[in-house]
Amino acid sequence: RTARAKDQQLRAFRKHVEEIRGISMVANAESIAKEKKNRIKWGFFWAIMCAVLWGMGYVPLTILWGVDPFSNFVWFEGQAGYLVSGVIIAGMQAVVFAVVLLLFWAGLTGKFVESIKTFVHFKISKWLLVAALFGGPCAVFGSTIAIGYIGAGFASAIGLLSAVVGALVAKLLYSERFSKKTVAGILLLLAGGFIILNPLDMINNITNPAAPDGVWLGYLGGIMSAVGWGLEGCYAVRALDTTDADSSLPVRYTWEALIWVAILFPVVAIIAGFGNFYEALFAALTSSSFMFWMVMAAFTLGMCYATMYKCYPLIGVGRTLSLTAMYSPIAIIVLFVFFGVVPAYWIFVGAIVAVAGMFVMYWESDSISDTTREEV
Repeated sequence: RTARAKDQQLRAFRKHVEEIRGISMVANAESIAKEKKNRIKWGFFWAIMCAVLWGMGYVPLTILWGVDPFSNFVWFEGQAGYLVSGVIIAGMQAVVFAVVLLLFWAGLTGKFVESIKTFVHFKISKWLLVAALFGGPCAVFGSTIAIGYIGAGFASAIGLLSAVVGALVAKLLYSERFSKKTVAGILLLLAGGFIILNPLDMINNITNPAAPDGVWLGYLGGIMSAVGWGLEGCYAVRALDTTDADSSLPVRYTWEALIWVAILFPVVAIIAGFGNFYEALFAALTSSSFMFWMVMAAFTLGMCYATMYKCYPLIGVGRTLSLTAMYSPIAIIVLFVFFGVVPAYWIFVGAIVAVAGMFVMYWESDSISDTTREEV
């Protein structure tokens, strides 16, 4: 009887433990589902904000080319004028963005000290340095040249090809597997990019005697922007594995500012002439209209970067790229509203095809943890 009673007590205890474990598993599942829903909600919010700010950012970038000192190439002419102006505009973006993000964004979020710690921690900071190299001198400079030569509509649309570059680089570096949807999306993106470039019109522009000297650099700049932003995304996410977006983004722009000021400005000055280059740079720094619109660019494109970096850990790089692709049609709309610029029909059609390709490429219904790479 005693053994039977003990056996009954043991069975009752095990049943009670299983009931408690079941309740715990249900509560844990509900907690995970709630957290997942919250991540999706905020991730989509930041992605939409990123698309809006990114699209609006092409307004101040366009204006920068039309105000003193770059409304007239006083120090340089033709191709040299576009290139030197592009270097100064892109380099000044990095410096102003770094200051605004460090003082405004990091200060507002209470991550000023954390940003400094991230910068000096080279194991983390090195990935942001690589991201700055691709995102700044390659992507931002390329996009700036594309705006100066071809126009903001083309520059915004061609940047959509960064998703193709990011996917292919992730495949090479991290052995990422491509699904059928990924391949279909890449093909659509490439088709959209081909439409945007419009080879026949490109050849006509390059061979047109009335076109600006070296207009081919504008098309090269557009390709540089797509390559640069695609590569930046692959490496920036490595830093976000170990730090947060609010403290890492000022570091990324600080690195880019140092690259421009310490390396690229002196190199370009040697090539173009110290006197003329630094005279043009000083004119830009002392131009109230130029600095005003540069700060406006910081509060649009700079804050766009802040929202994009916040999206990555919430909904993954894939969904971030797909949602923020809406920046291109937004840019086309705001350029029409502010400047009356009507893009060529092939740019509009190509942008629609490319945006559709991004949604096909990255939209997964069963997971929010998609990234541009595998965990290594």
